[in-house]
Amino acid sequence: MSGAGQDYPSDLTDEQWALVEPLLPAPRTGPKGGRREKHPRRRTVDAIVVRTGCAWAAAGLIDSQSIRTADTVPSMTRGFDAGKKVKGRKRFIVTDTLGLLLTVHVVTASVQDRDGAKRSLLWTRLDHPTVLKVWADQGFAGRLVDWAATTLKRSLEIVRKDPGQRGFQVQPKRWAVERTFAWLTAHRRLARDYEHHTAHAETMIRWAMIGVIVRRLTRRGPAIRSGPRPLRHTEP
Repeated sequence: MSGAGQDYPSDLTDEQWALVEPLLPAPRTGPKGGRREKHPRRRTVDAIVVRTGCAWAAAGLIDSQSIRTADTVPSMTRGFDAGKKVKGRKRFIVTDTLGLLLTVHVVTASVQDRDGAKRSLLWTRLDHPTVLKVWADQGFAGRLVDWAATTLKRSLEIVRKDPGQRGFQVQPKRWAVERTFAWLTAHRRLARDYEHHTAHAETMIRWAMIGVIVRRLTRRGPAIRSGPRPLRHTEP
């Protein structure tokens, strides 16, 4: 039987599935045999046999945030995001599924998501090779998906809004990276970009995330919740 496709490192190979399948109980049939199985058995076993500790460890989240800059920031490192109506810089981050930072890249706000995301995805590929799938919003759709597949050998999956959605709603899978931006902008130094160099701006974001992690470890700050919550907006 051909493989169902290995989305995660923990998924069984064809050879492994050939050994496991005969050991499973026969499907129930007949009028009193119980409910018909809804999902393929191989997918069910893949969900149970998670040798990486958690299949979520093989996934990441990417998003961007346009932020205003201080007057002292050089004009050559600033731009205008026509979609967000923001003049300043754009932050690209990749996080794990808990919202903890993996990669950060700061560019001018005029850079489109599908172009600015390439370096962040490349750094994620090099520094975190176990991340095989990254979820993104519709702004990253298009040629970037093909580039990630052919160049990085990684899956970039677009999480699309419900066609009937009105107003803001927390997006499945992606809420964690949106919450990370809320954590960052809660820091006064990051509510606006004050740094002369983009590399310094990236360093400040890493320092802020170190503080978030340290507070978790020492339990001196608010715990990172395991589910979505309303995002806190901080005026620059």
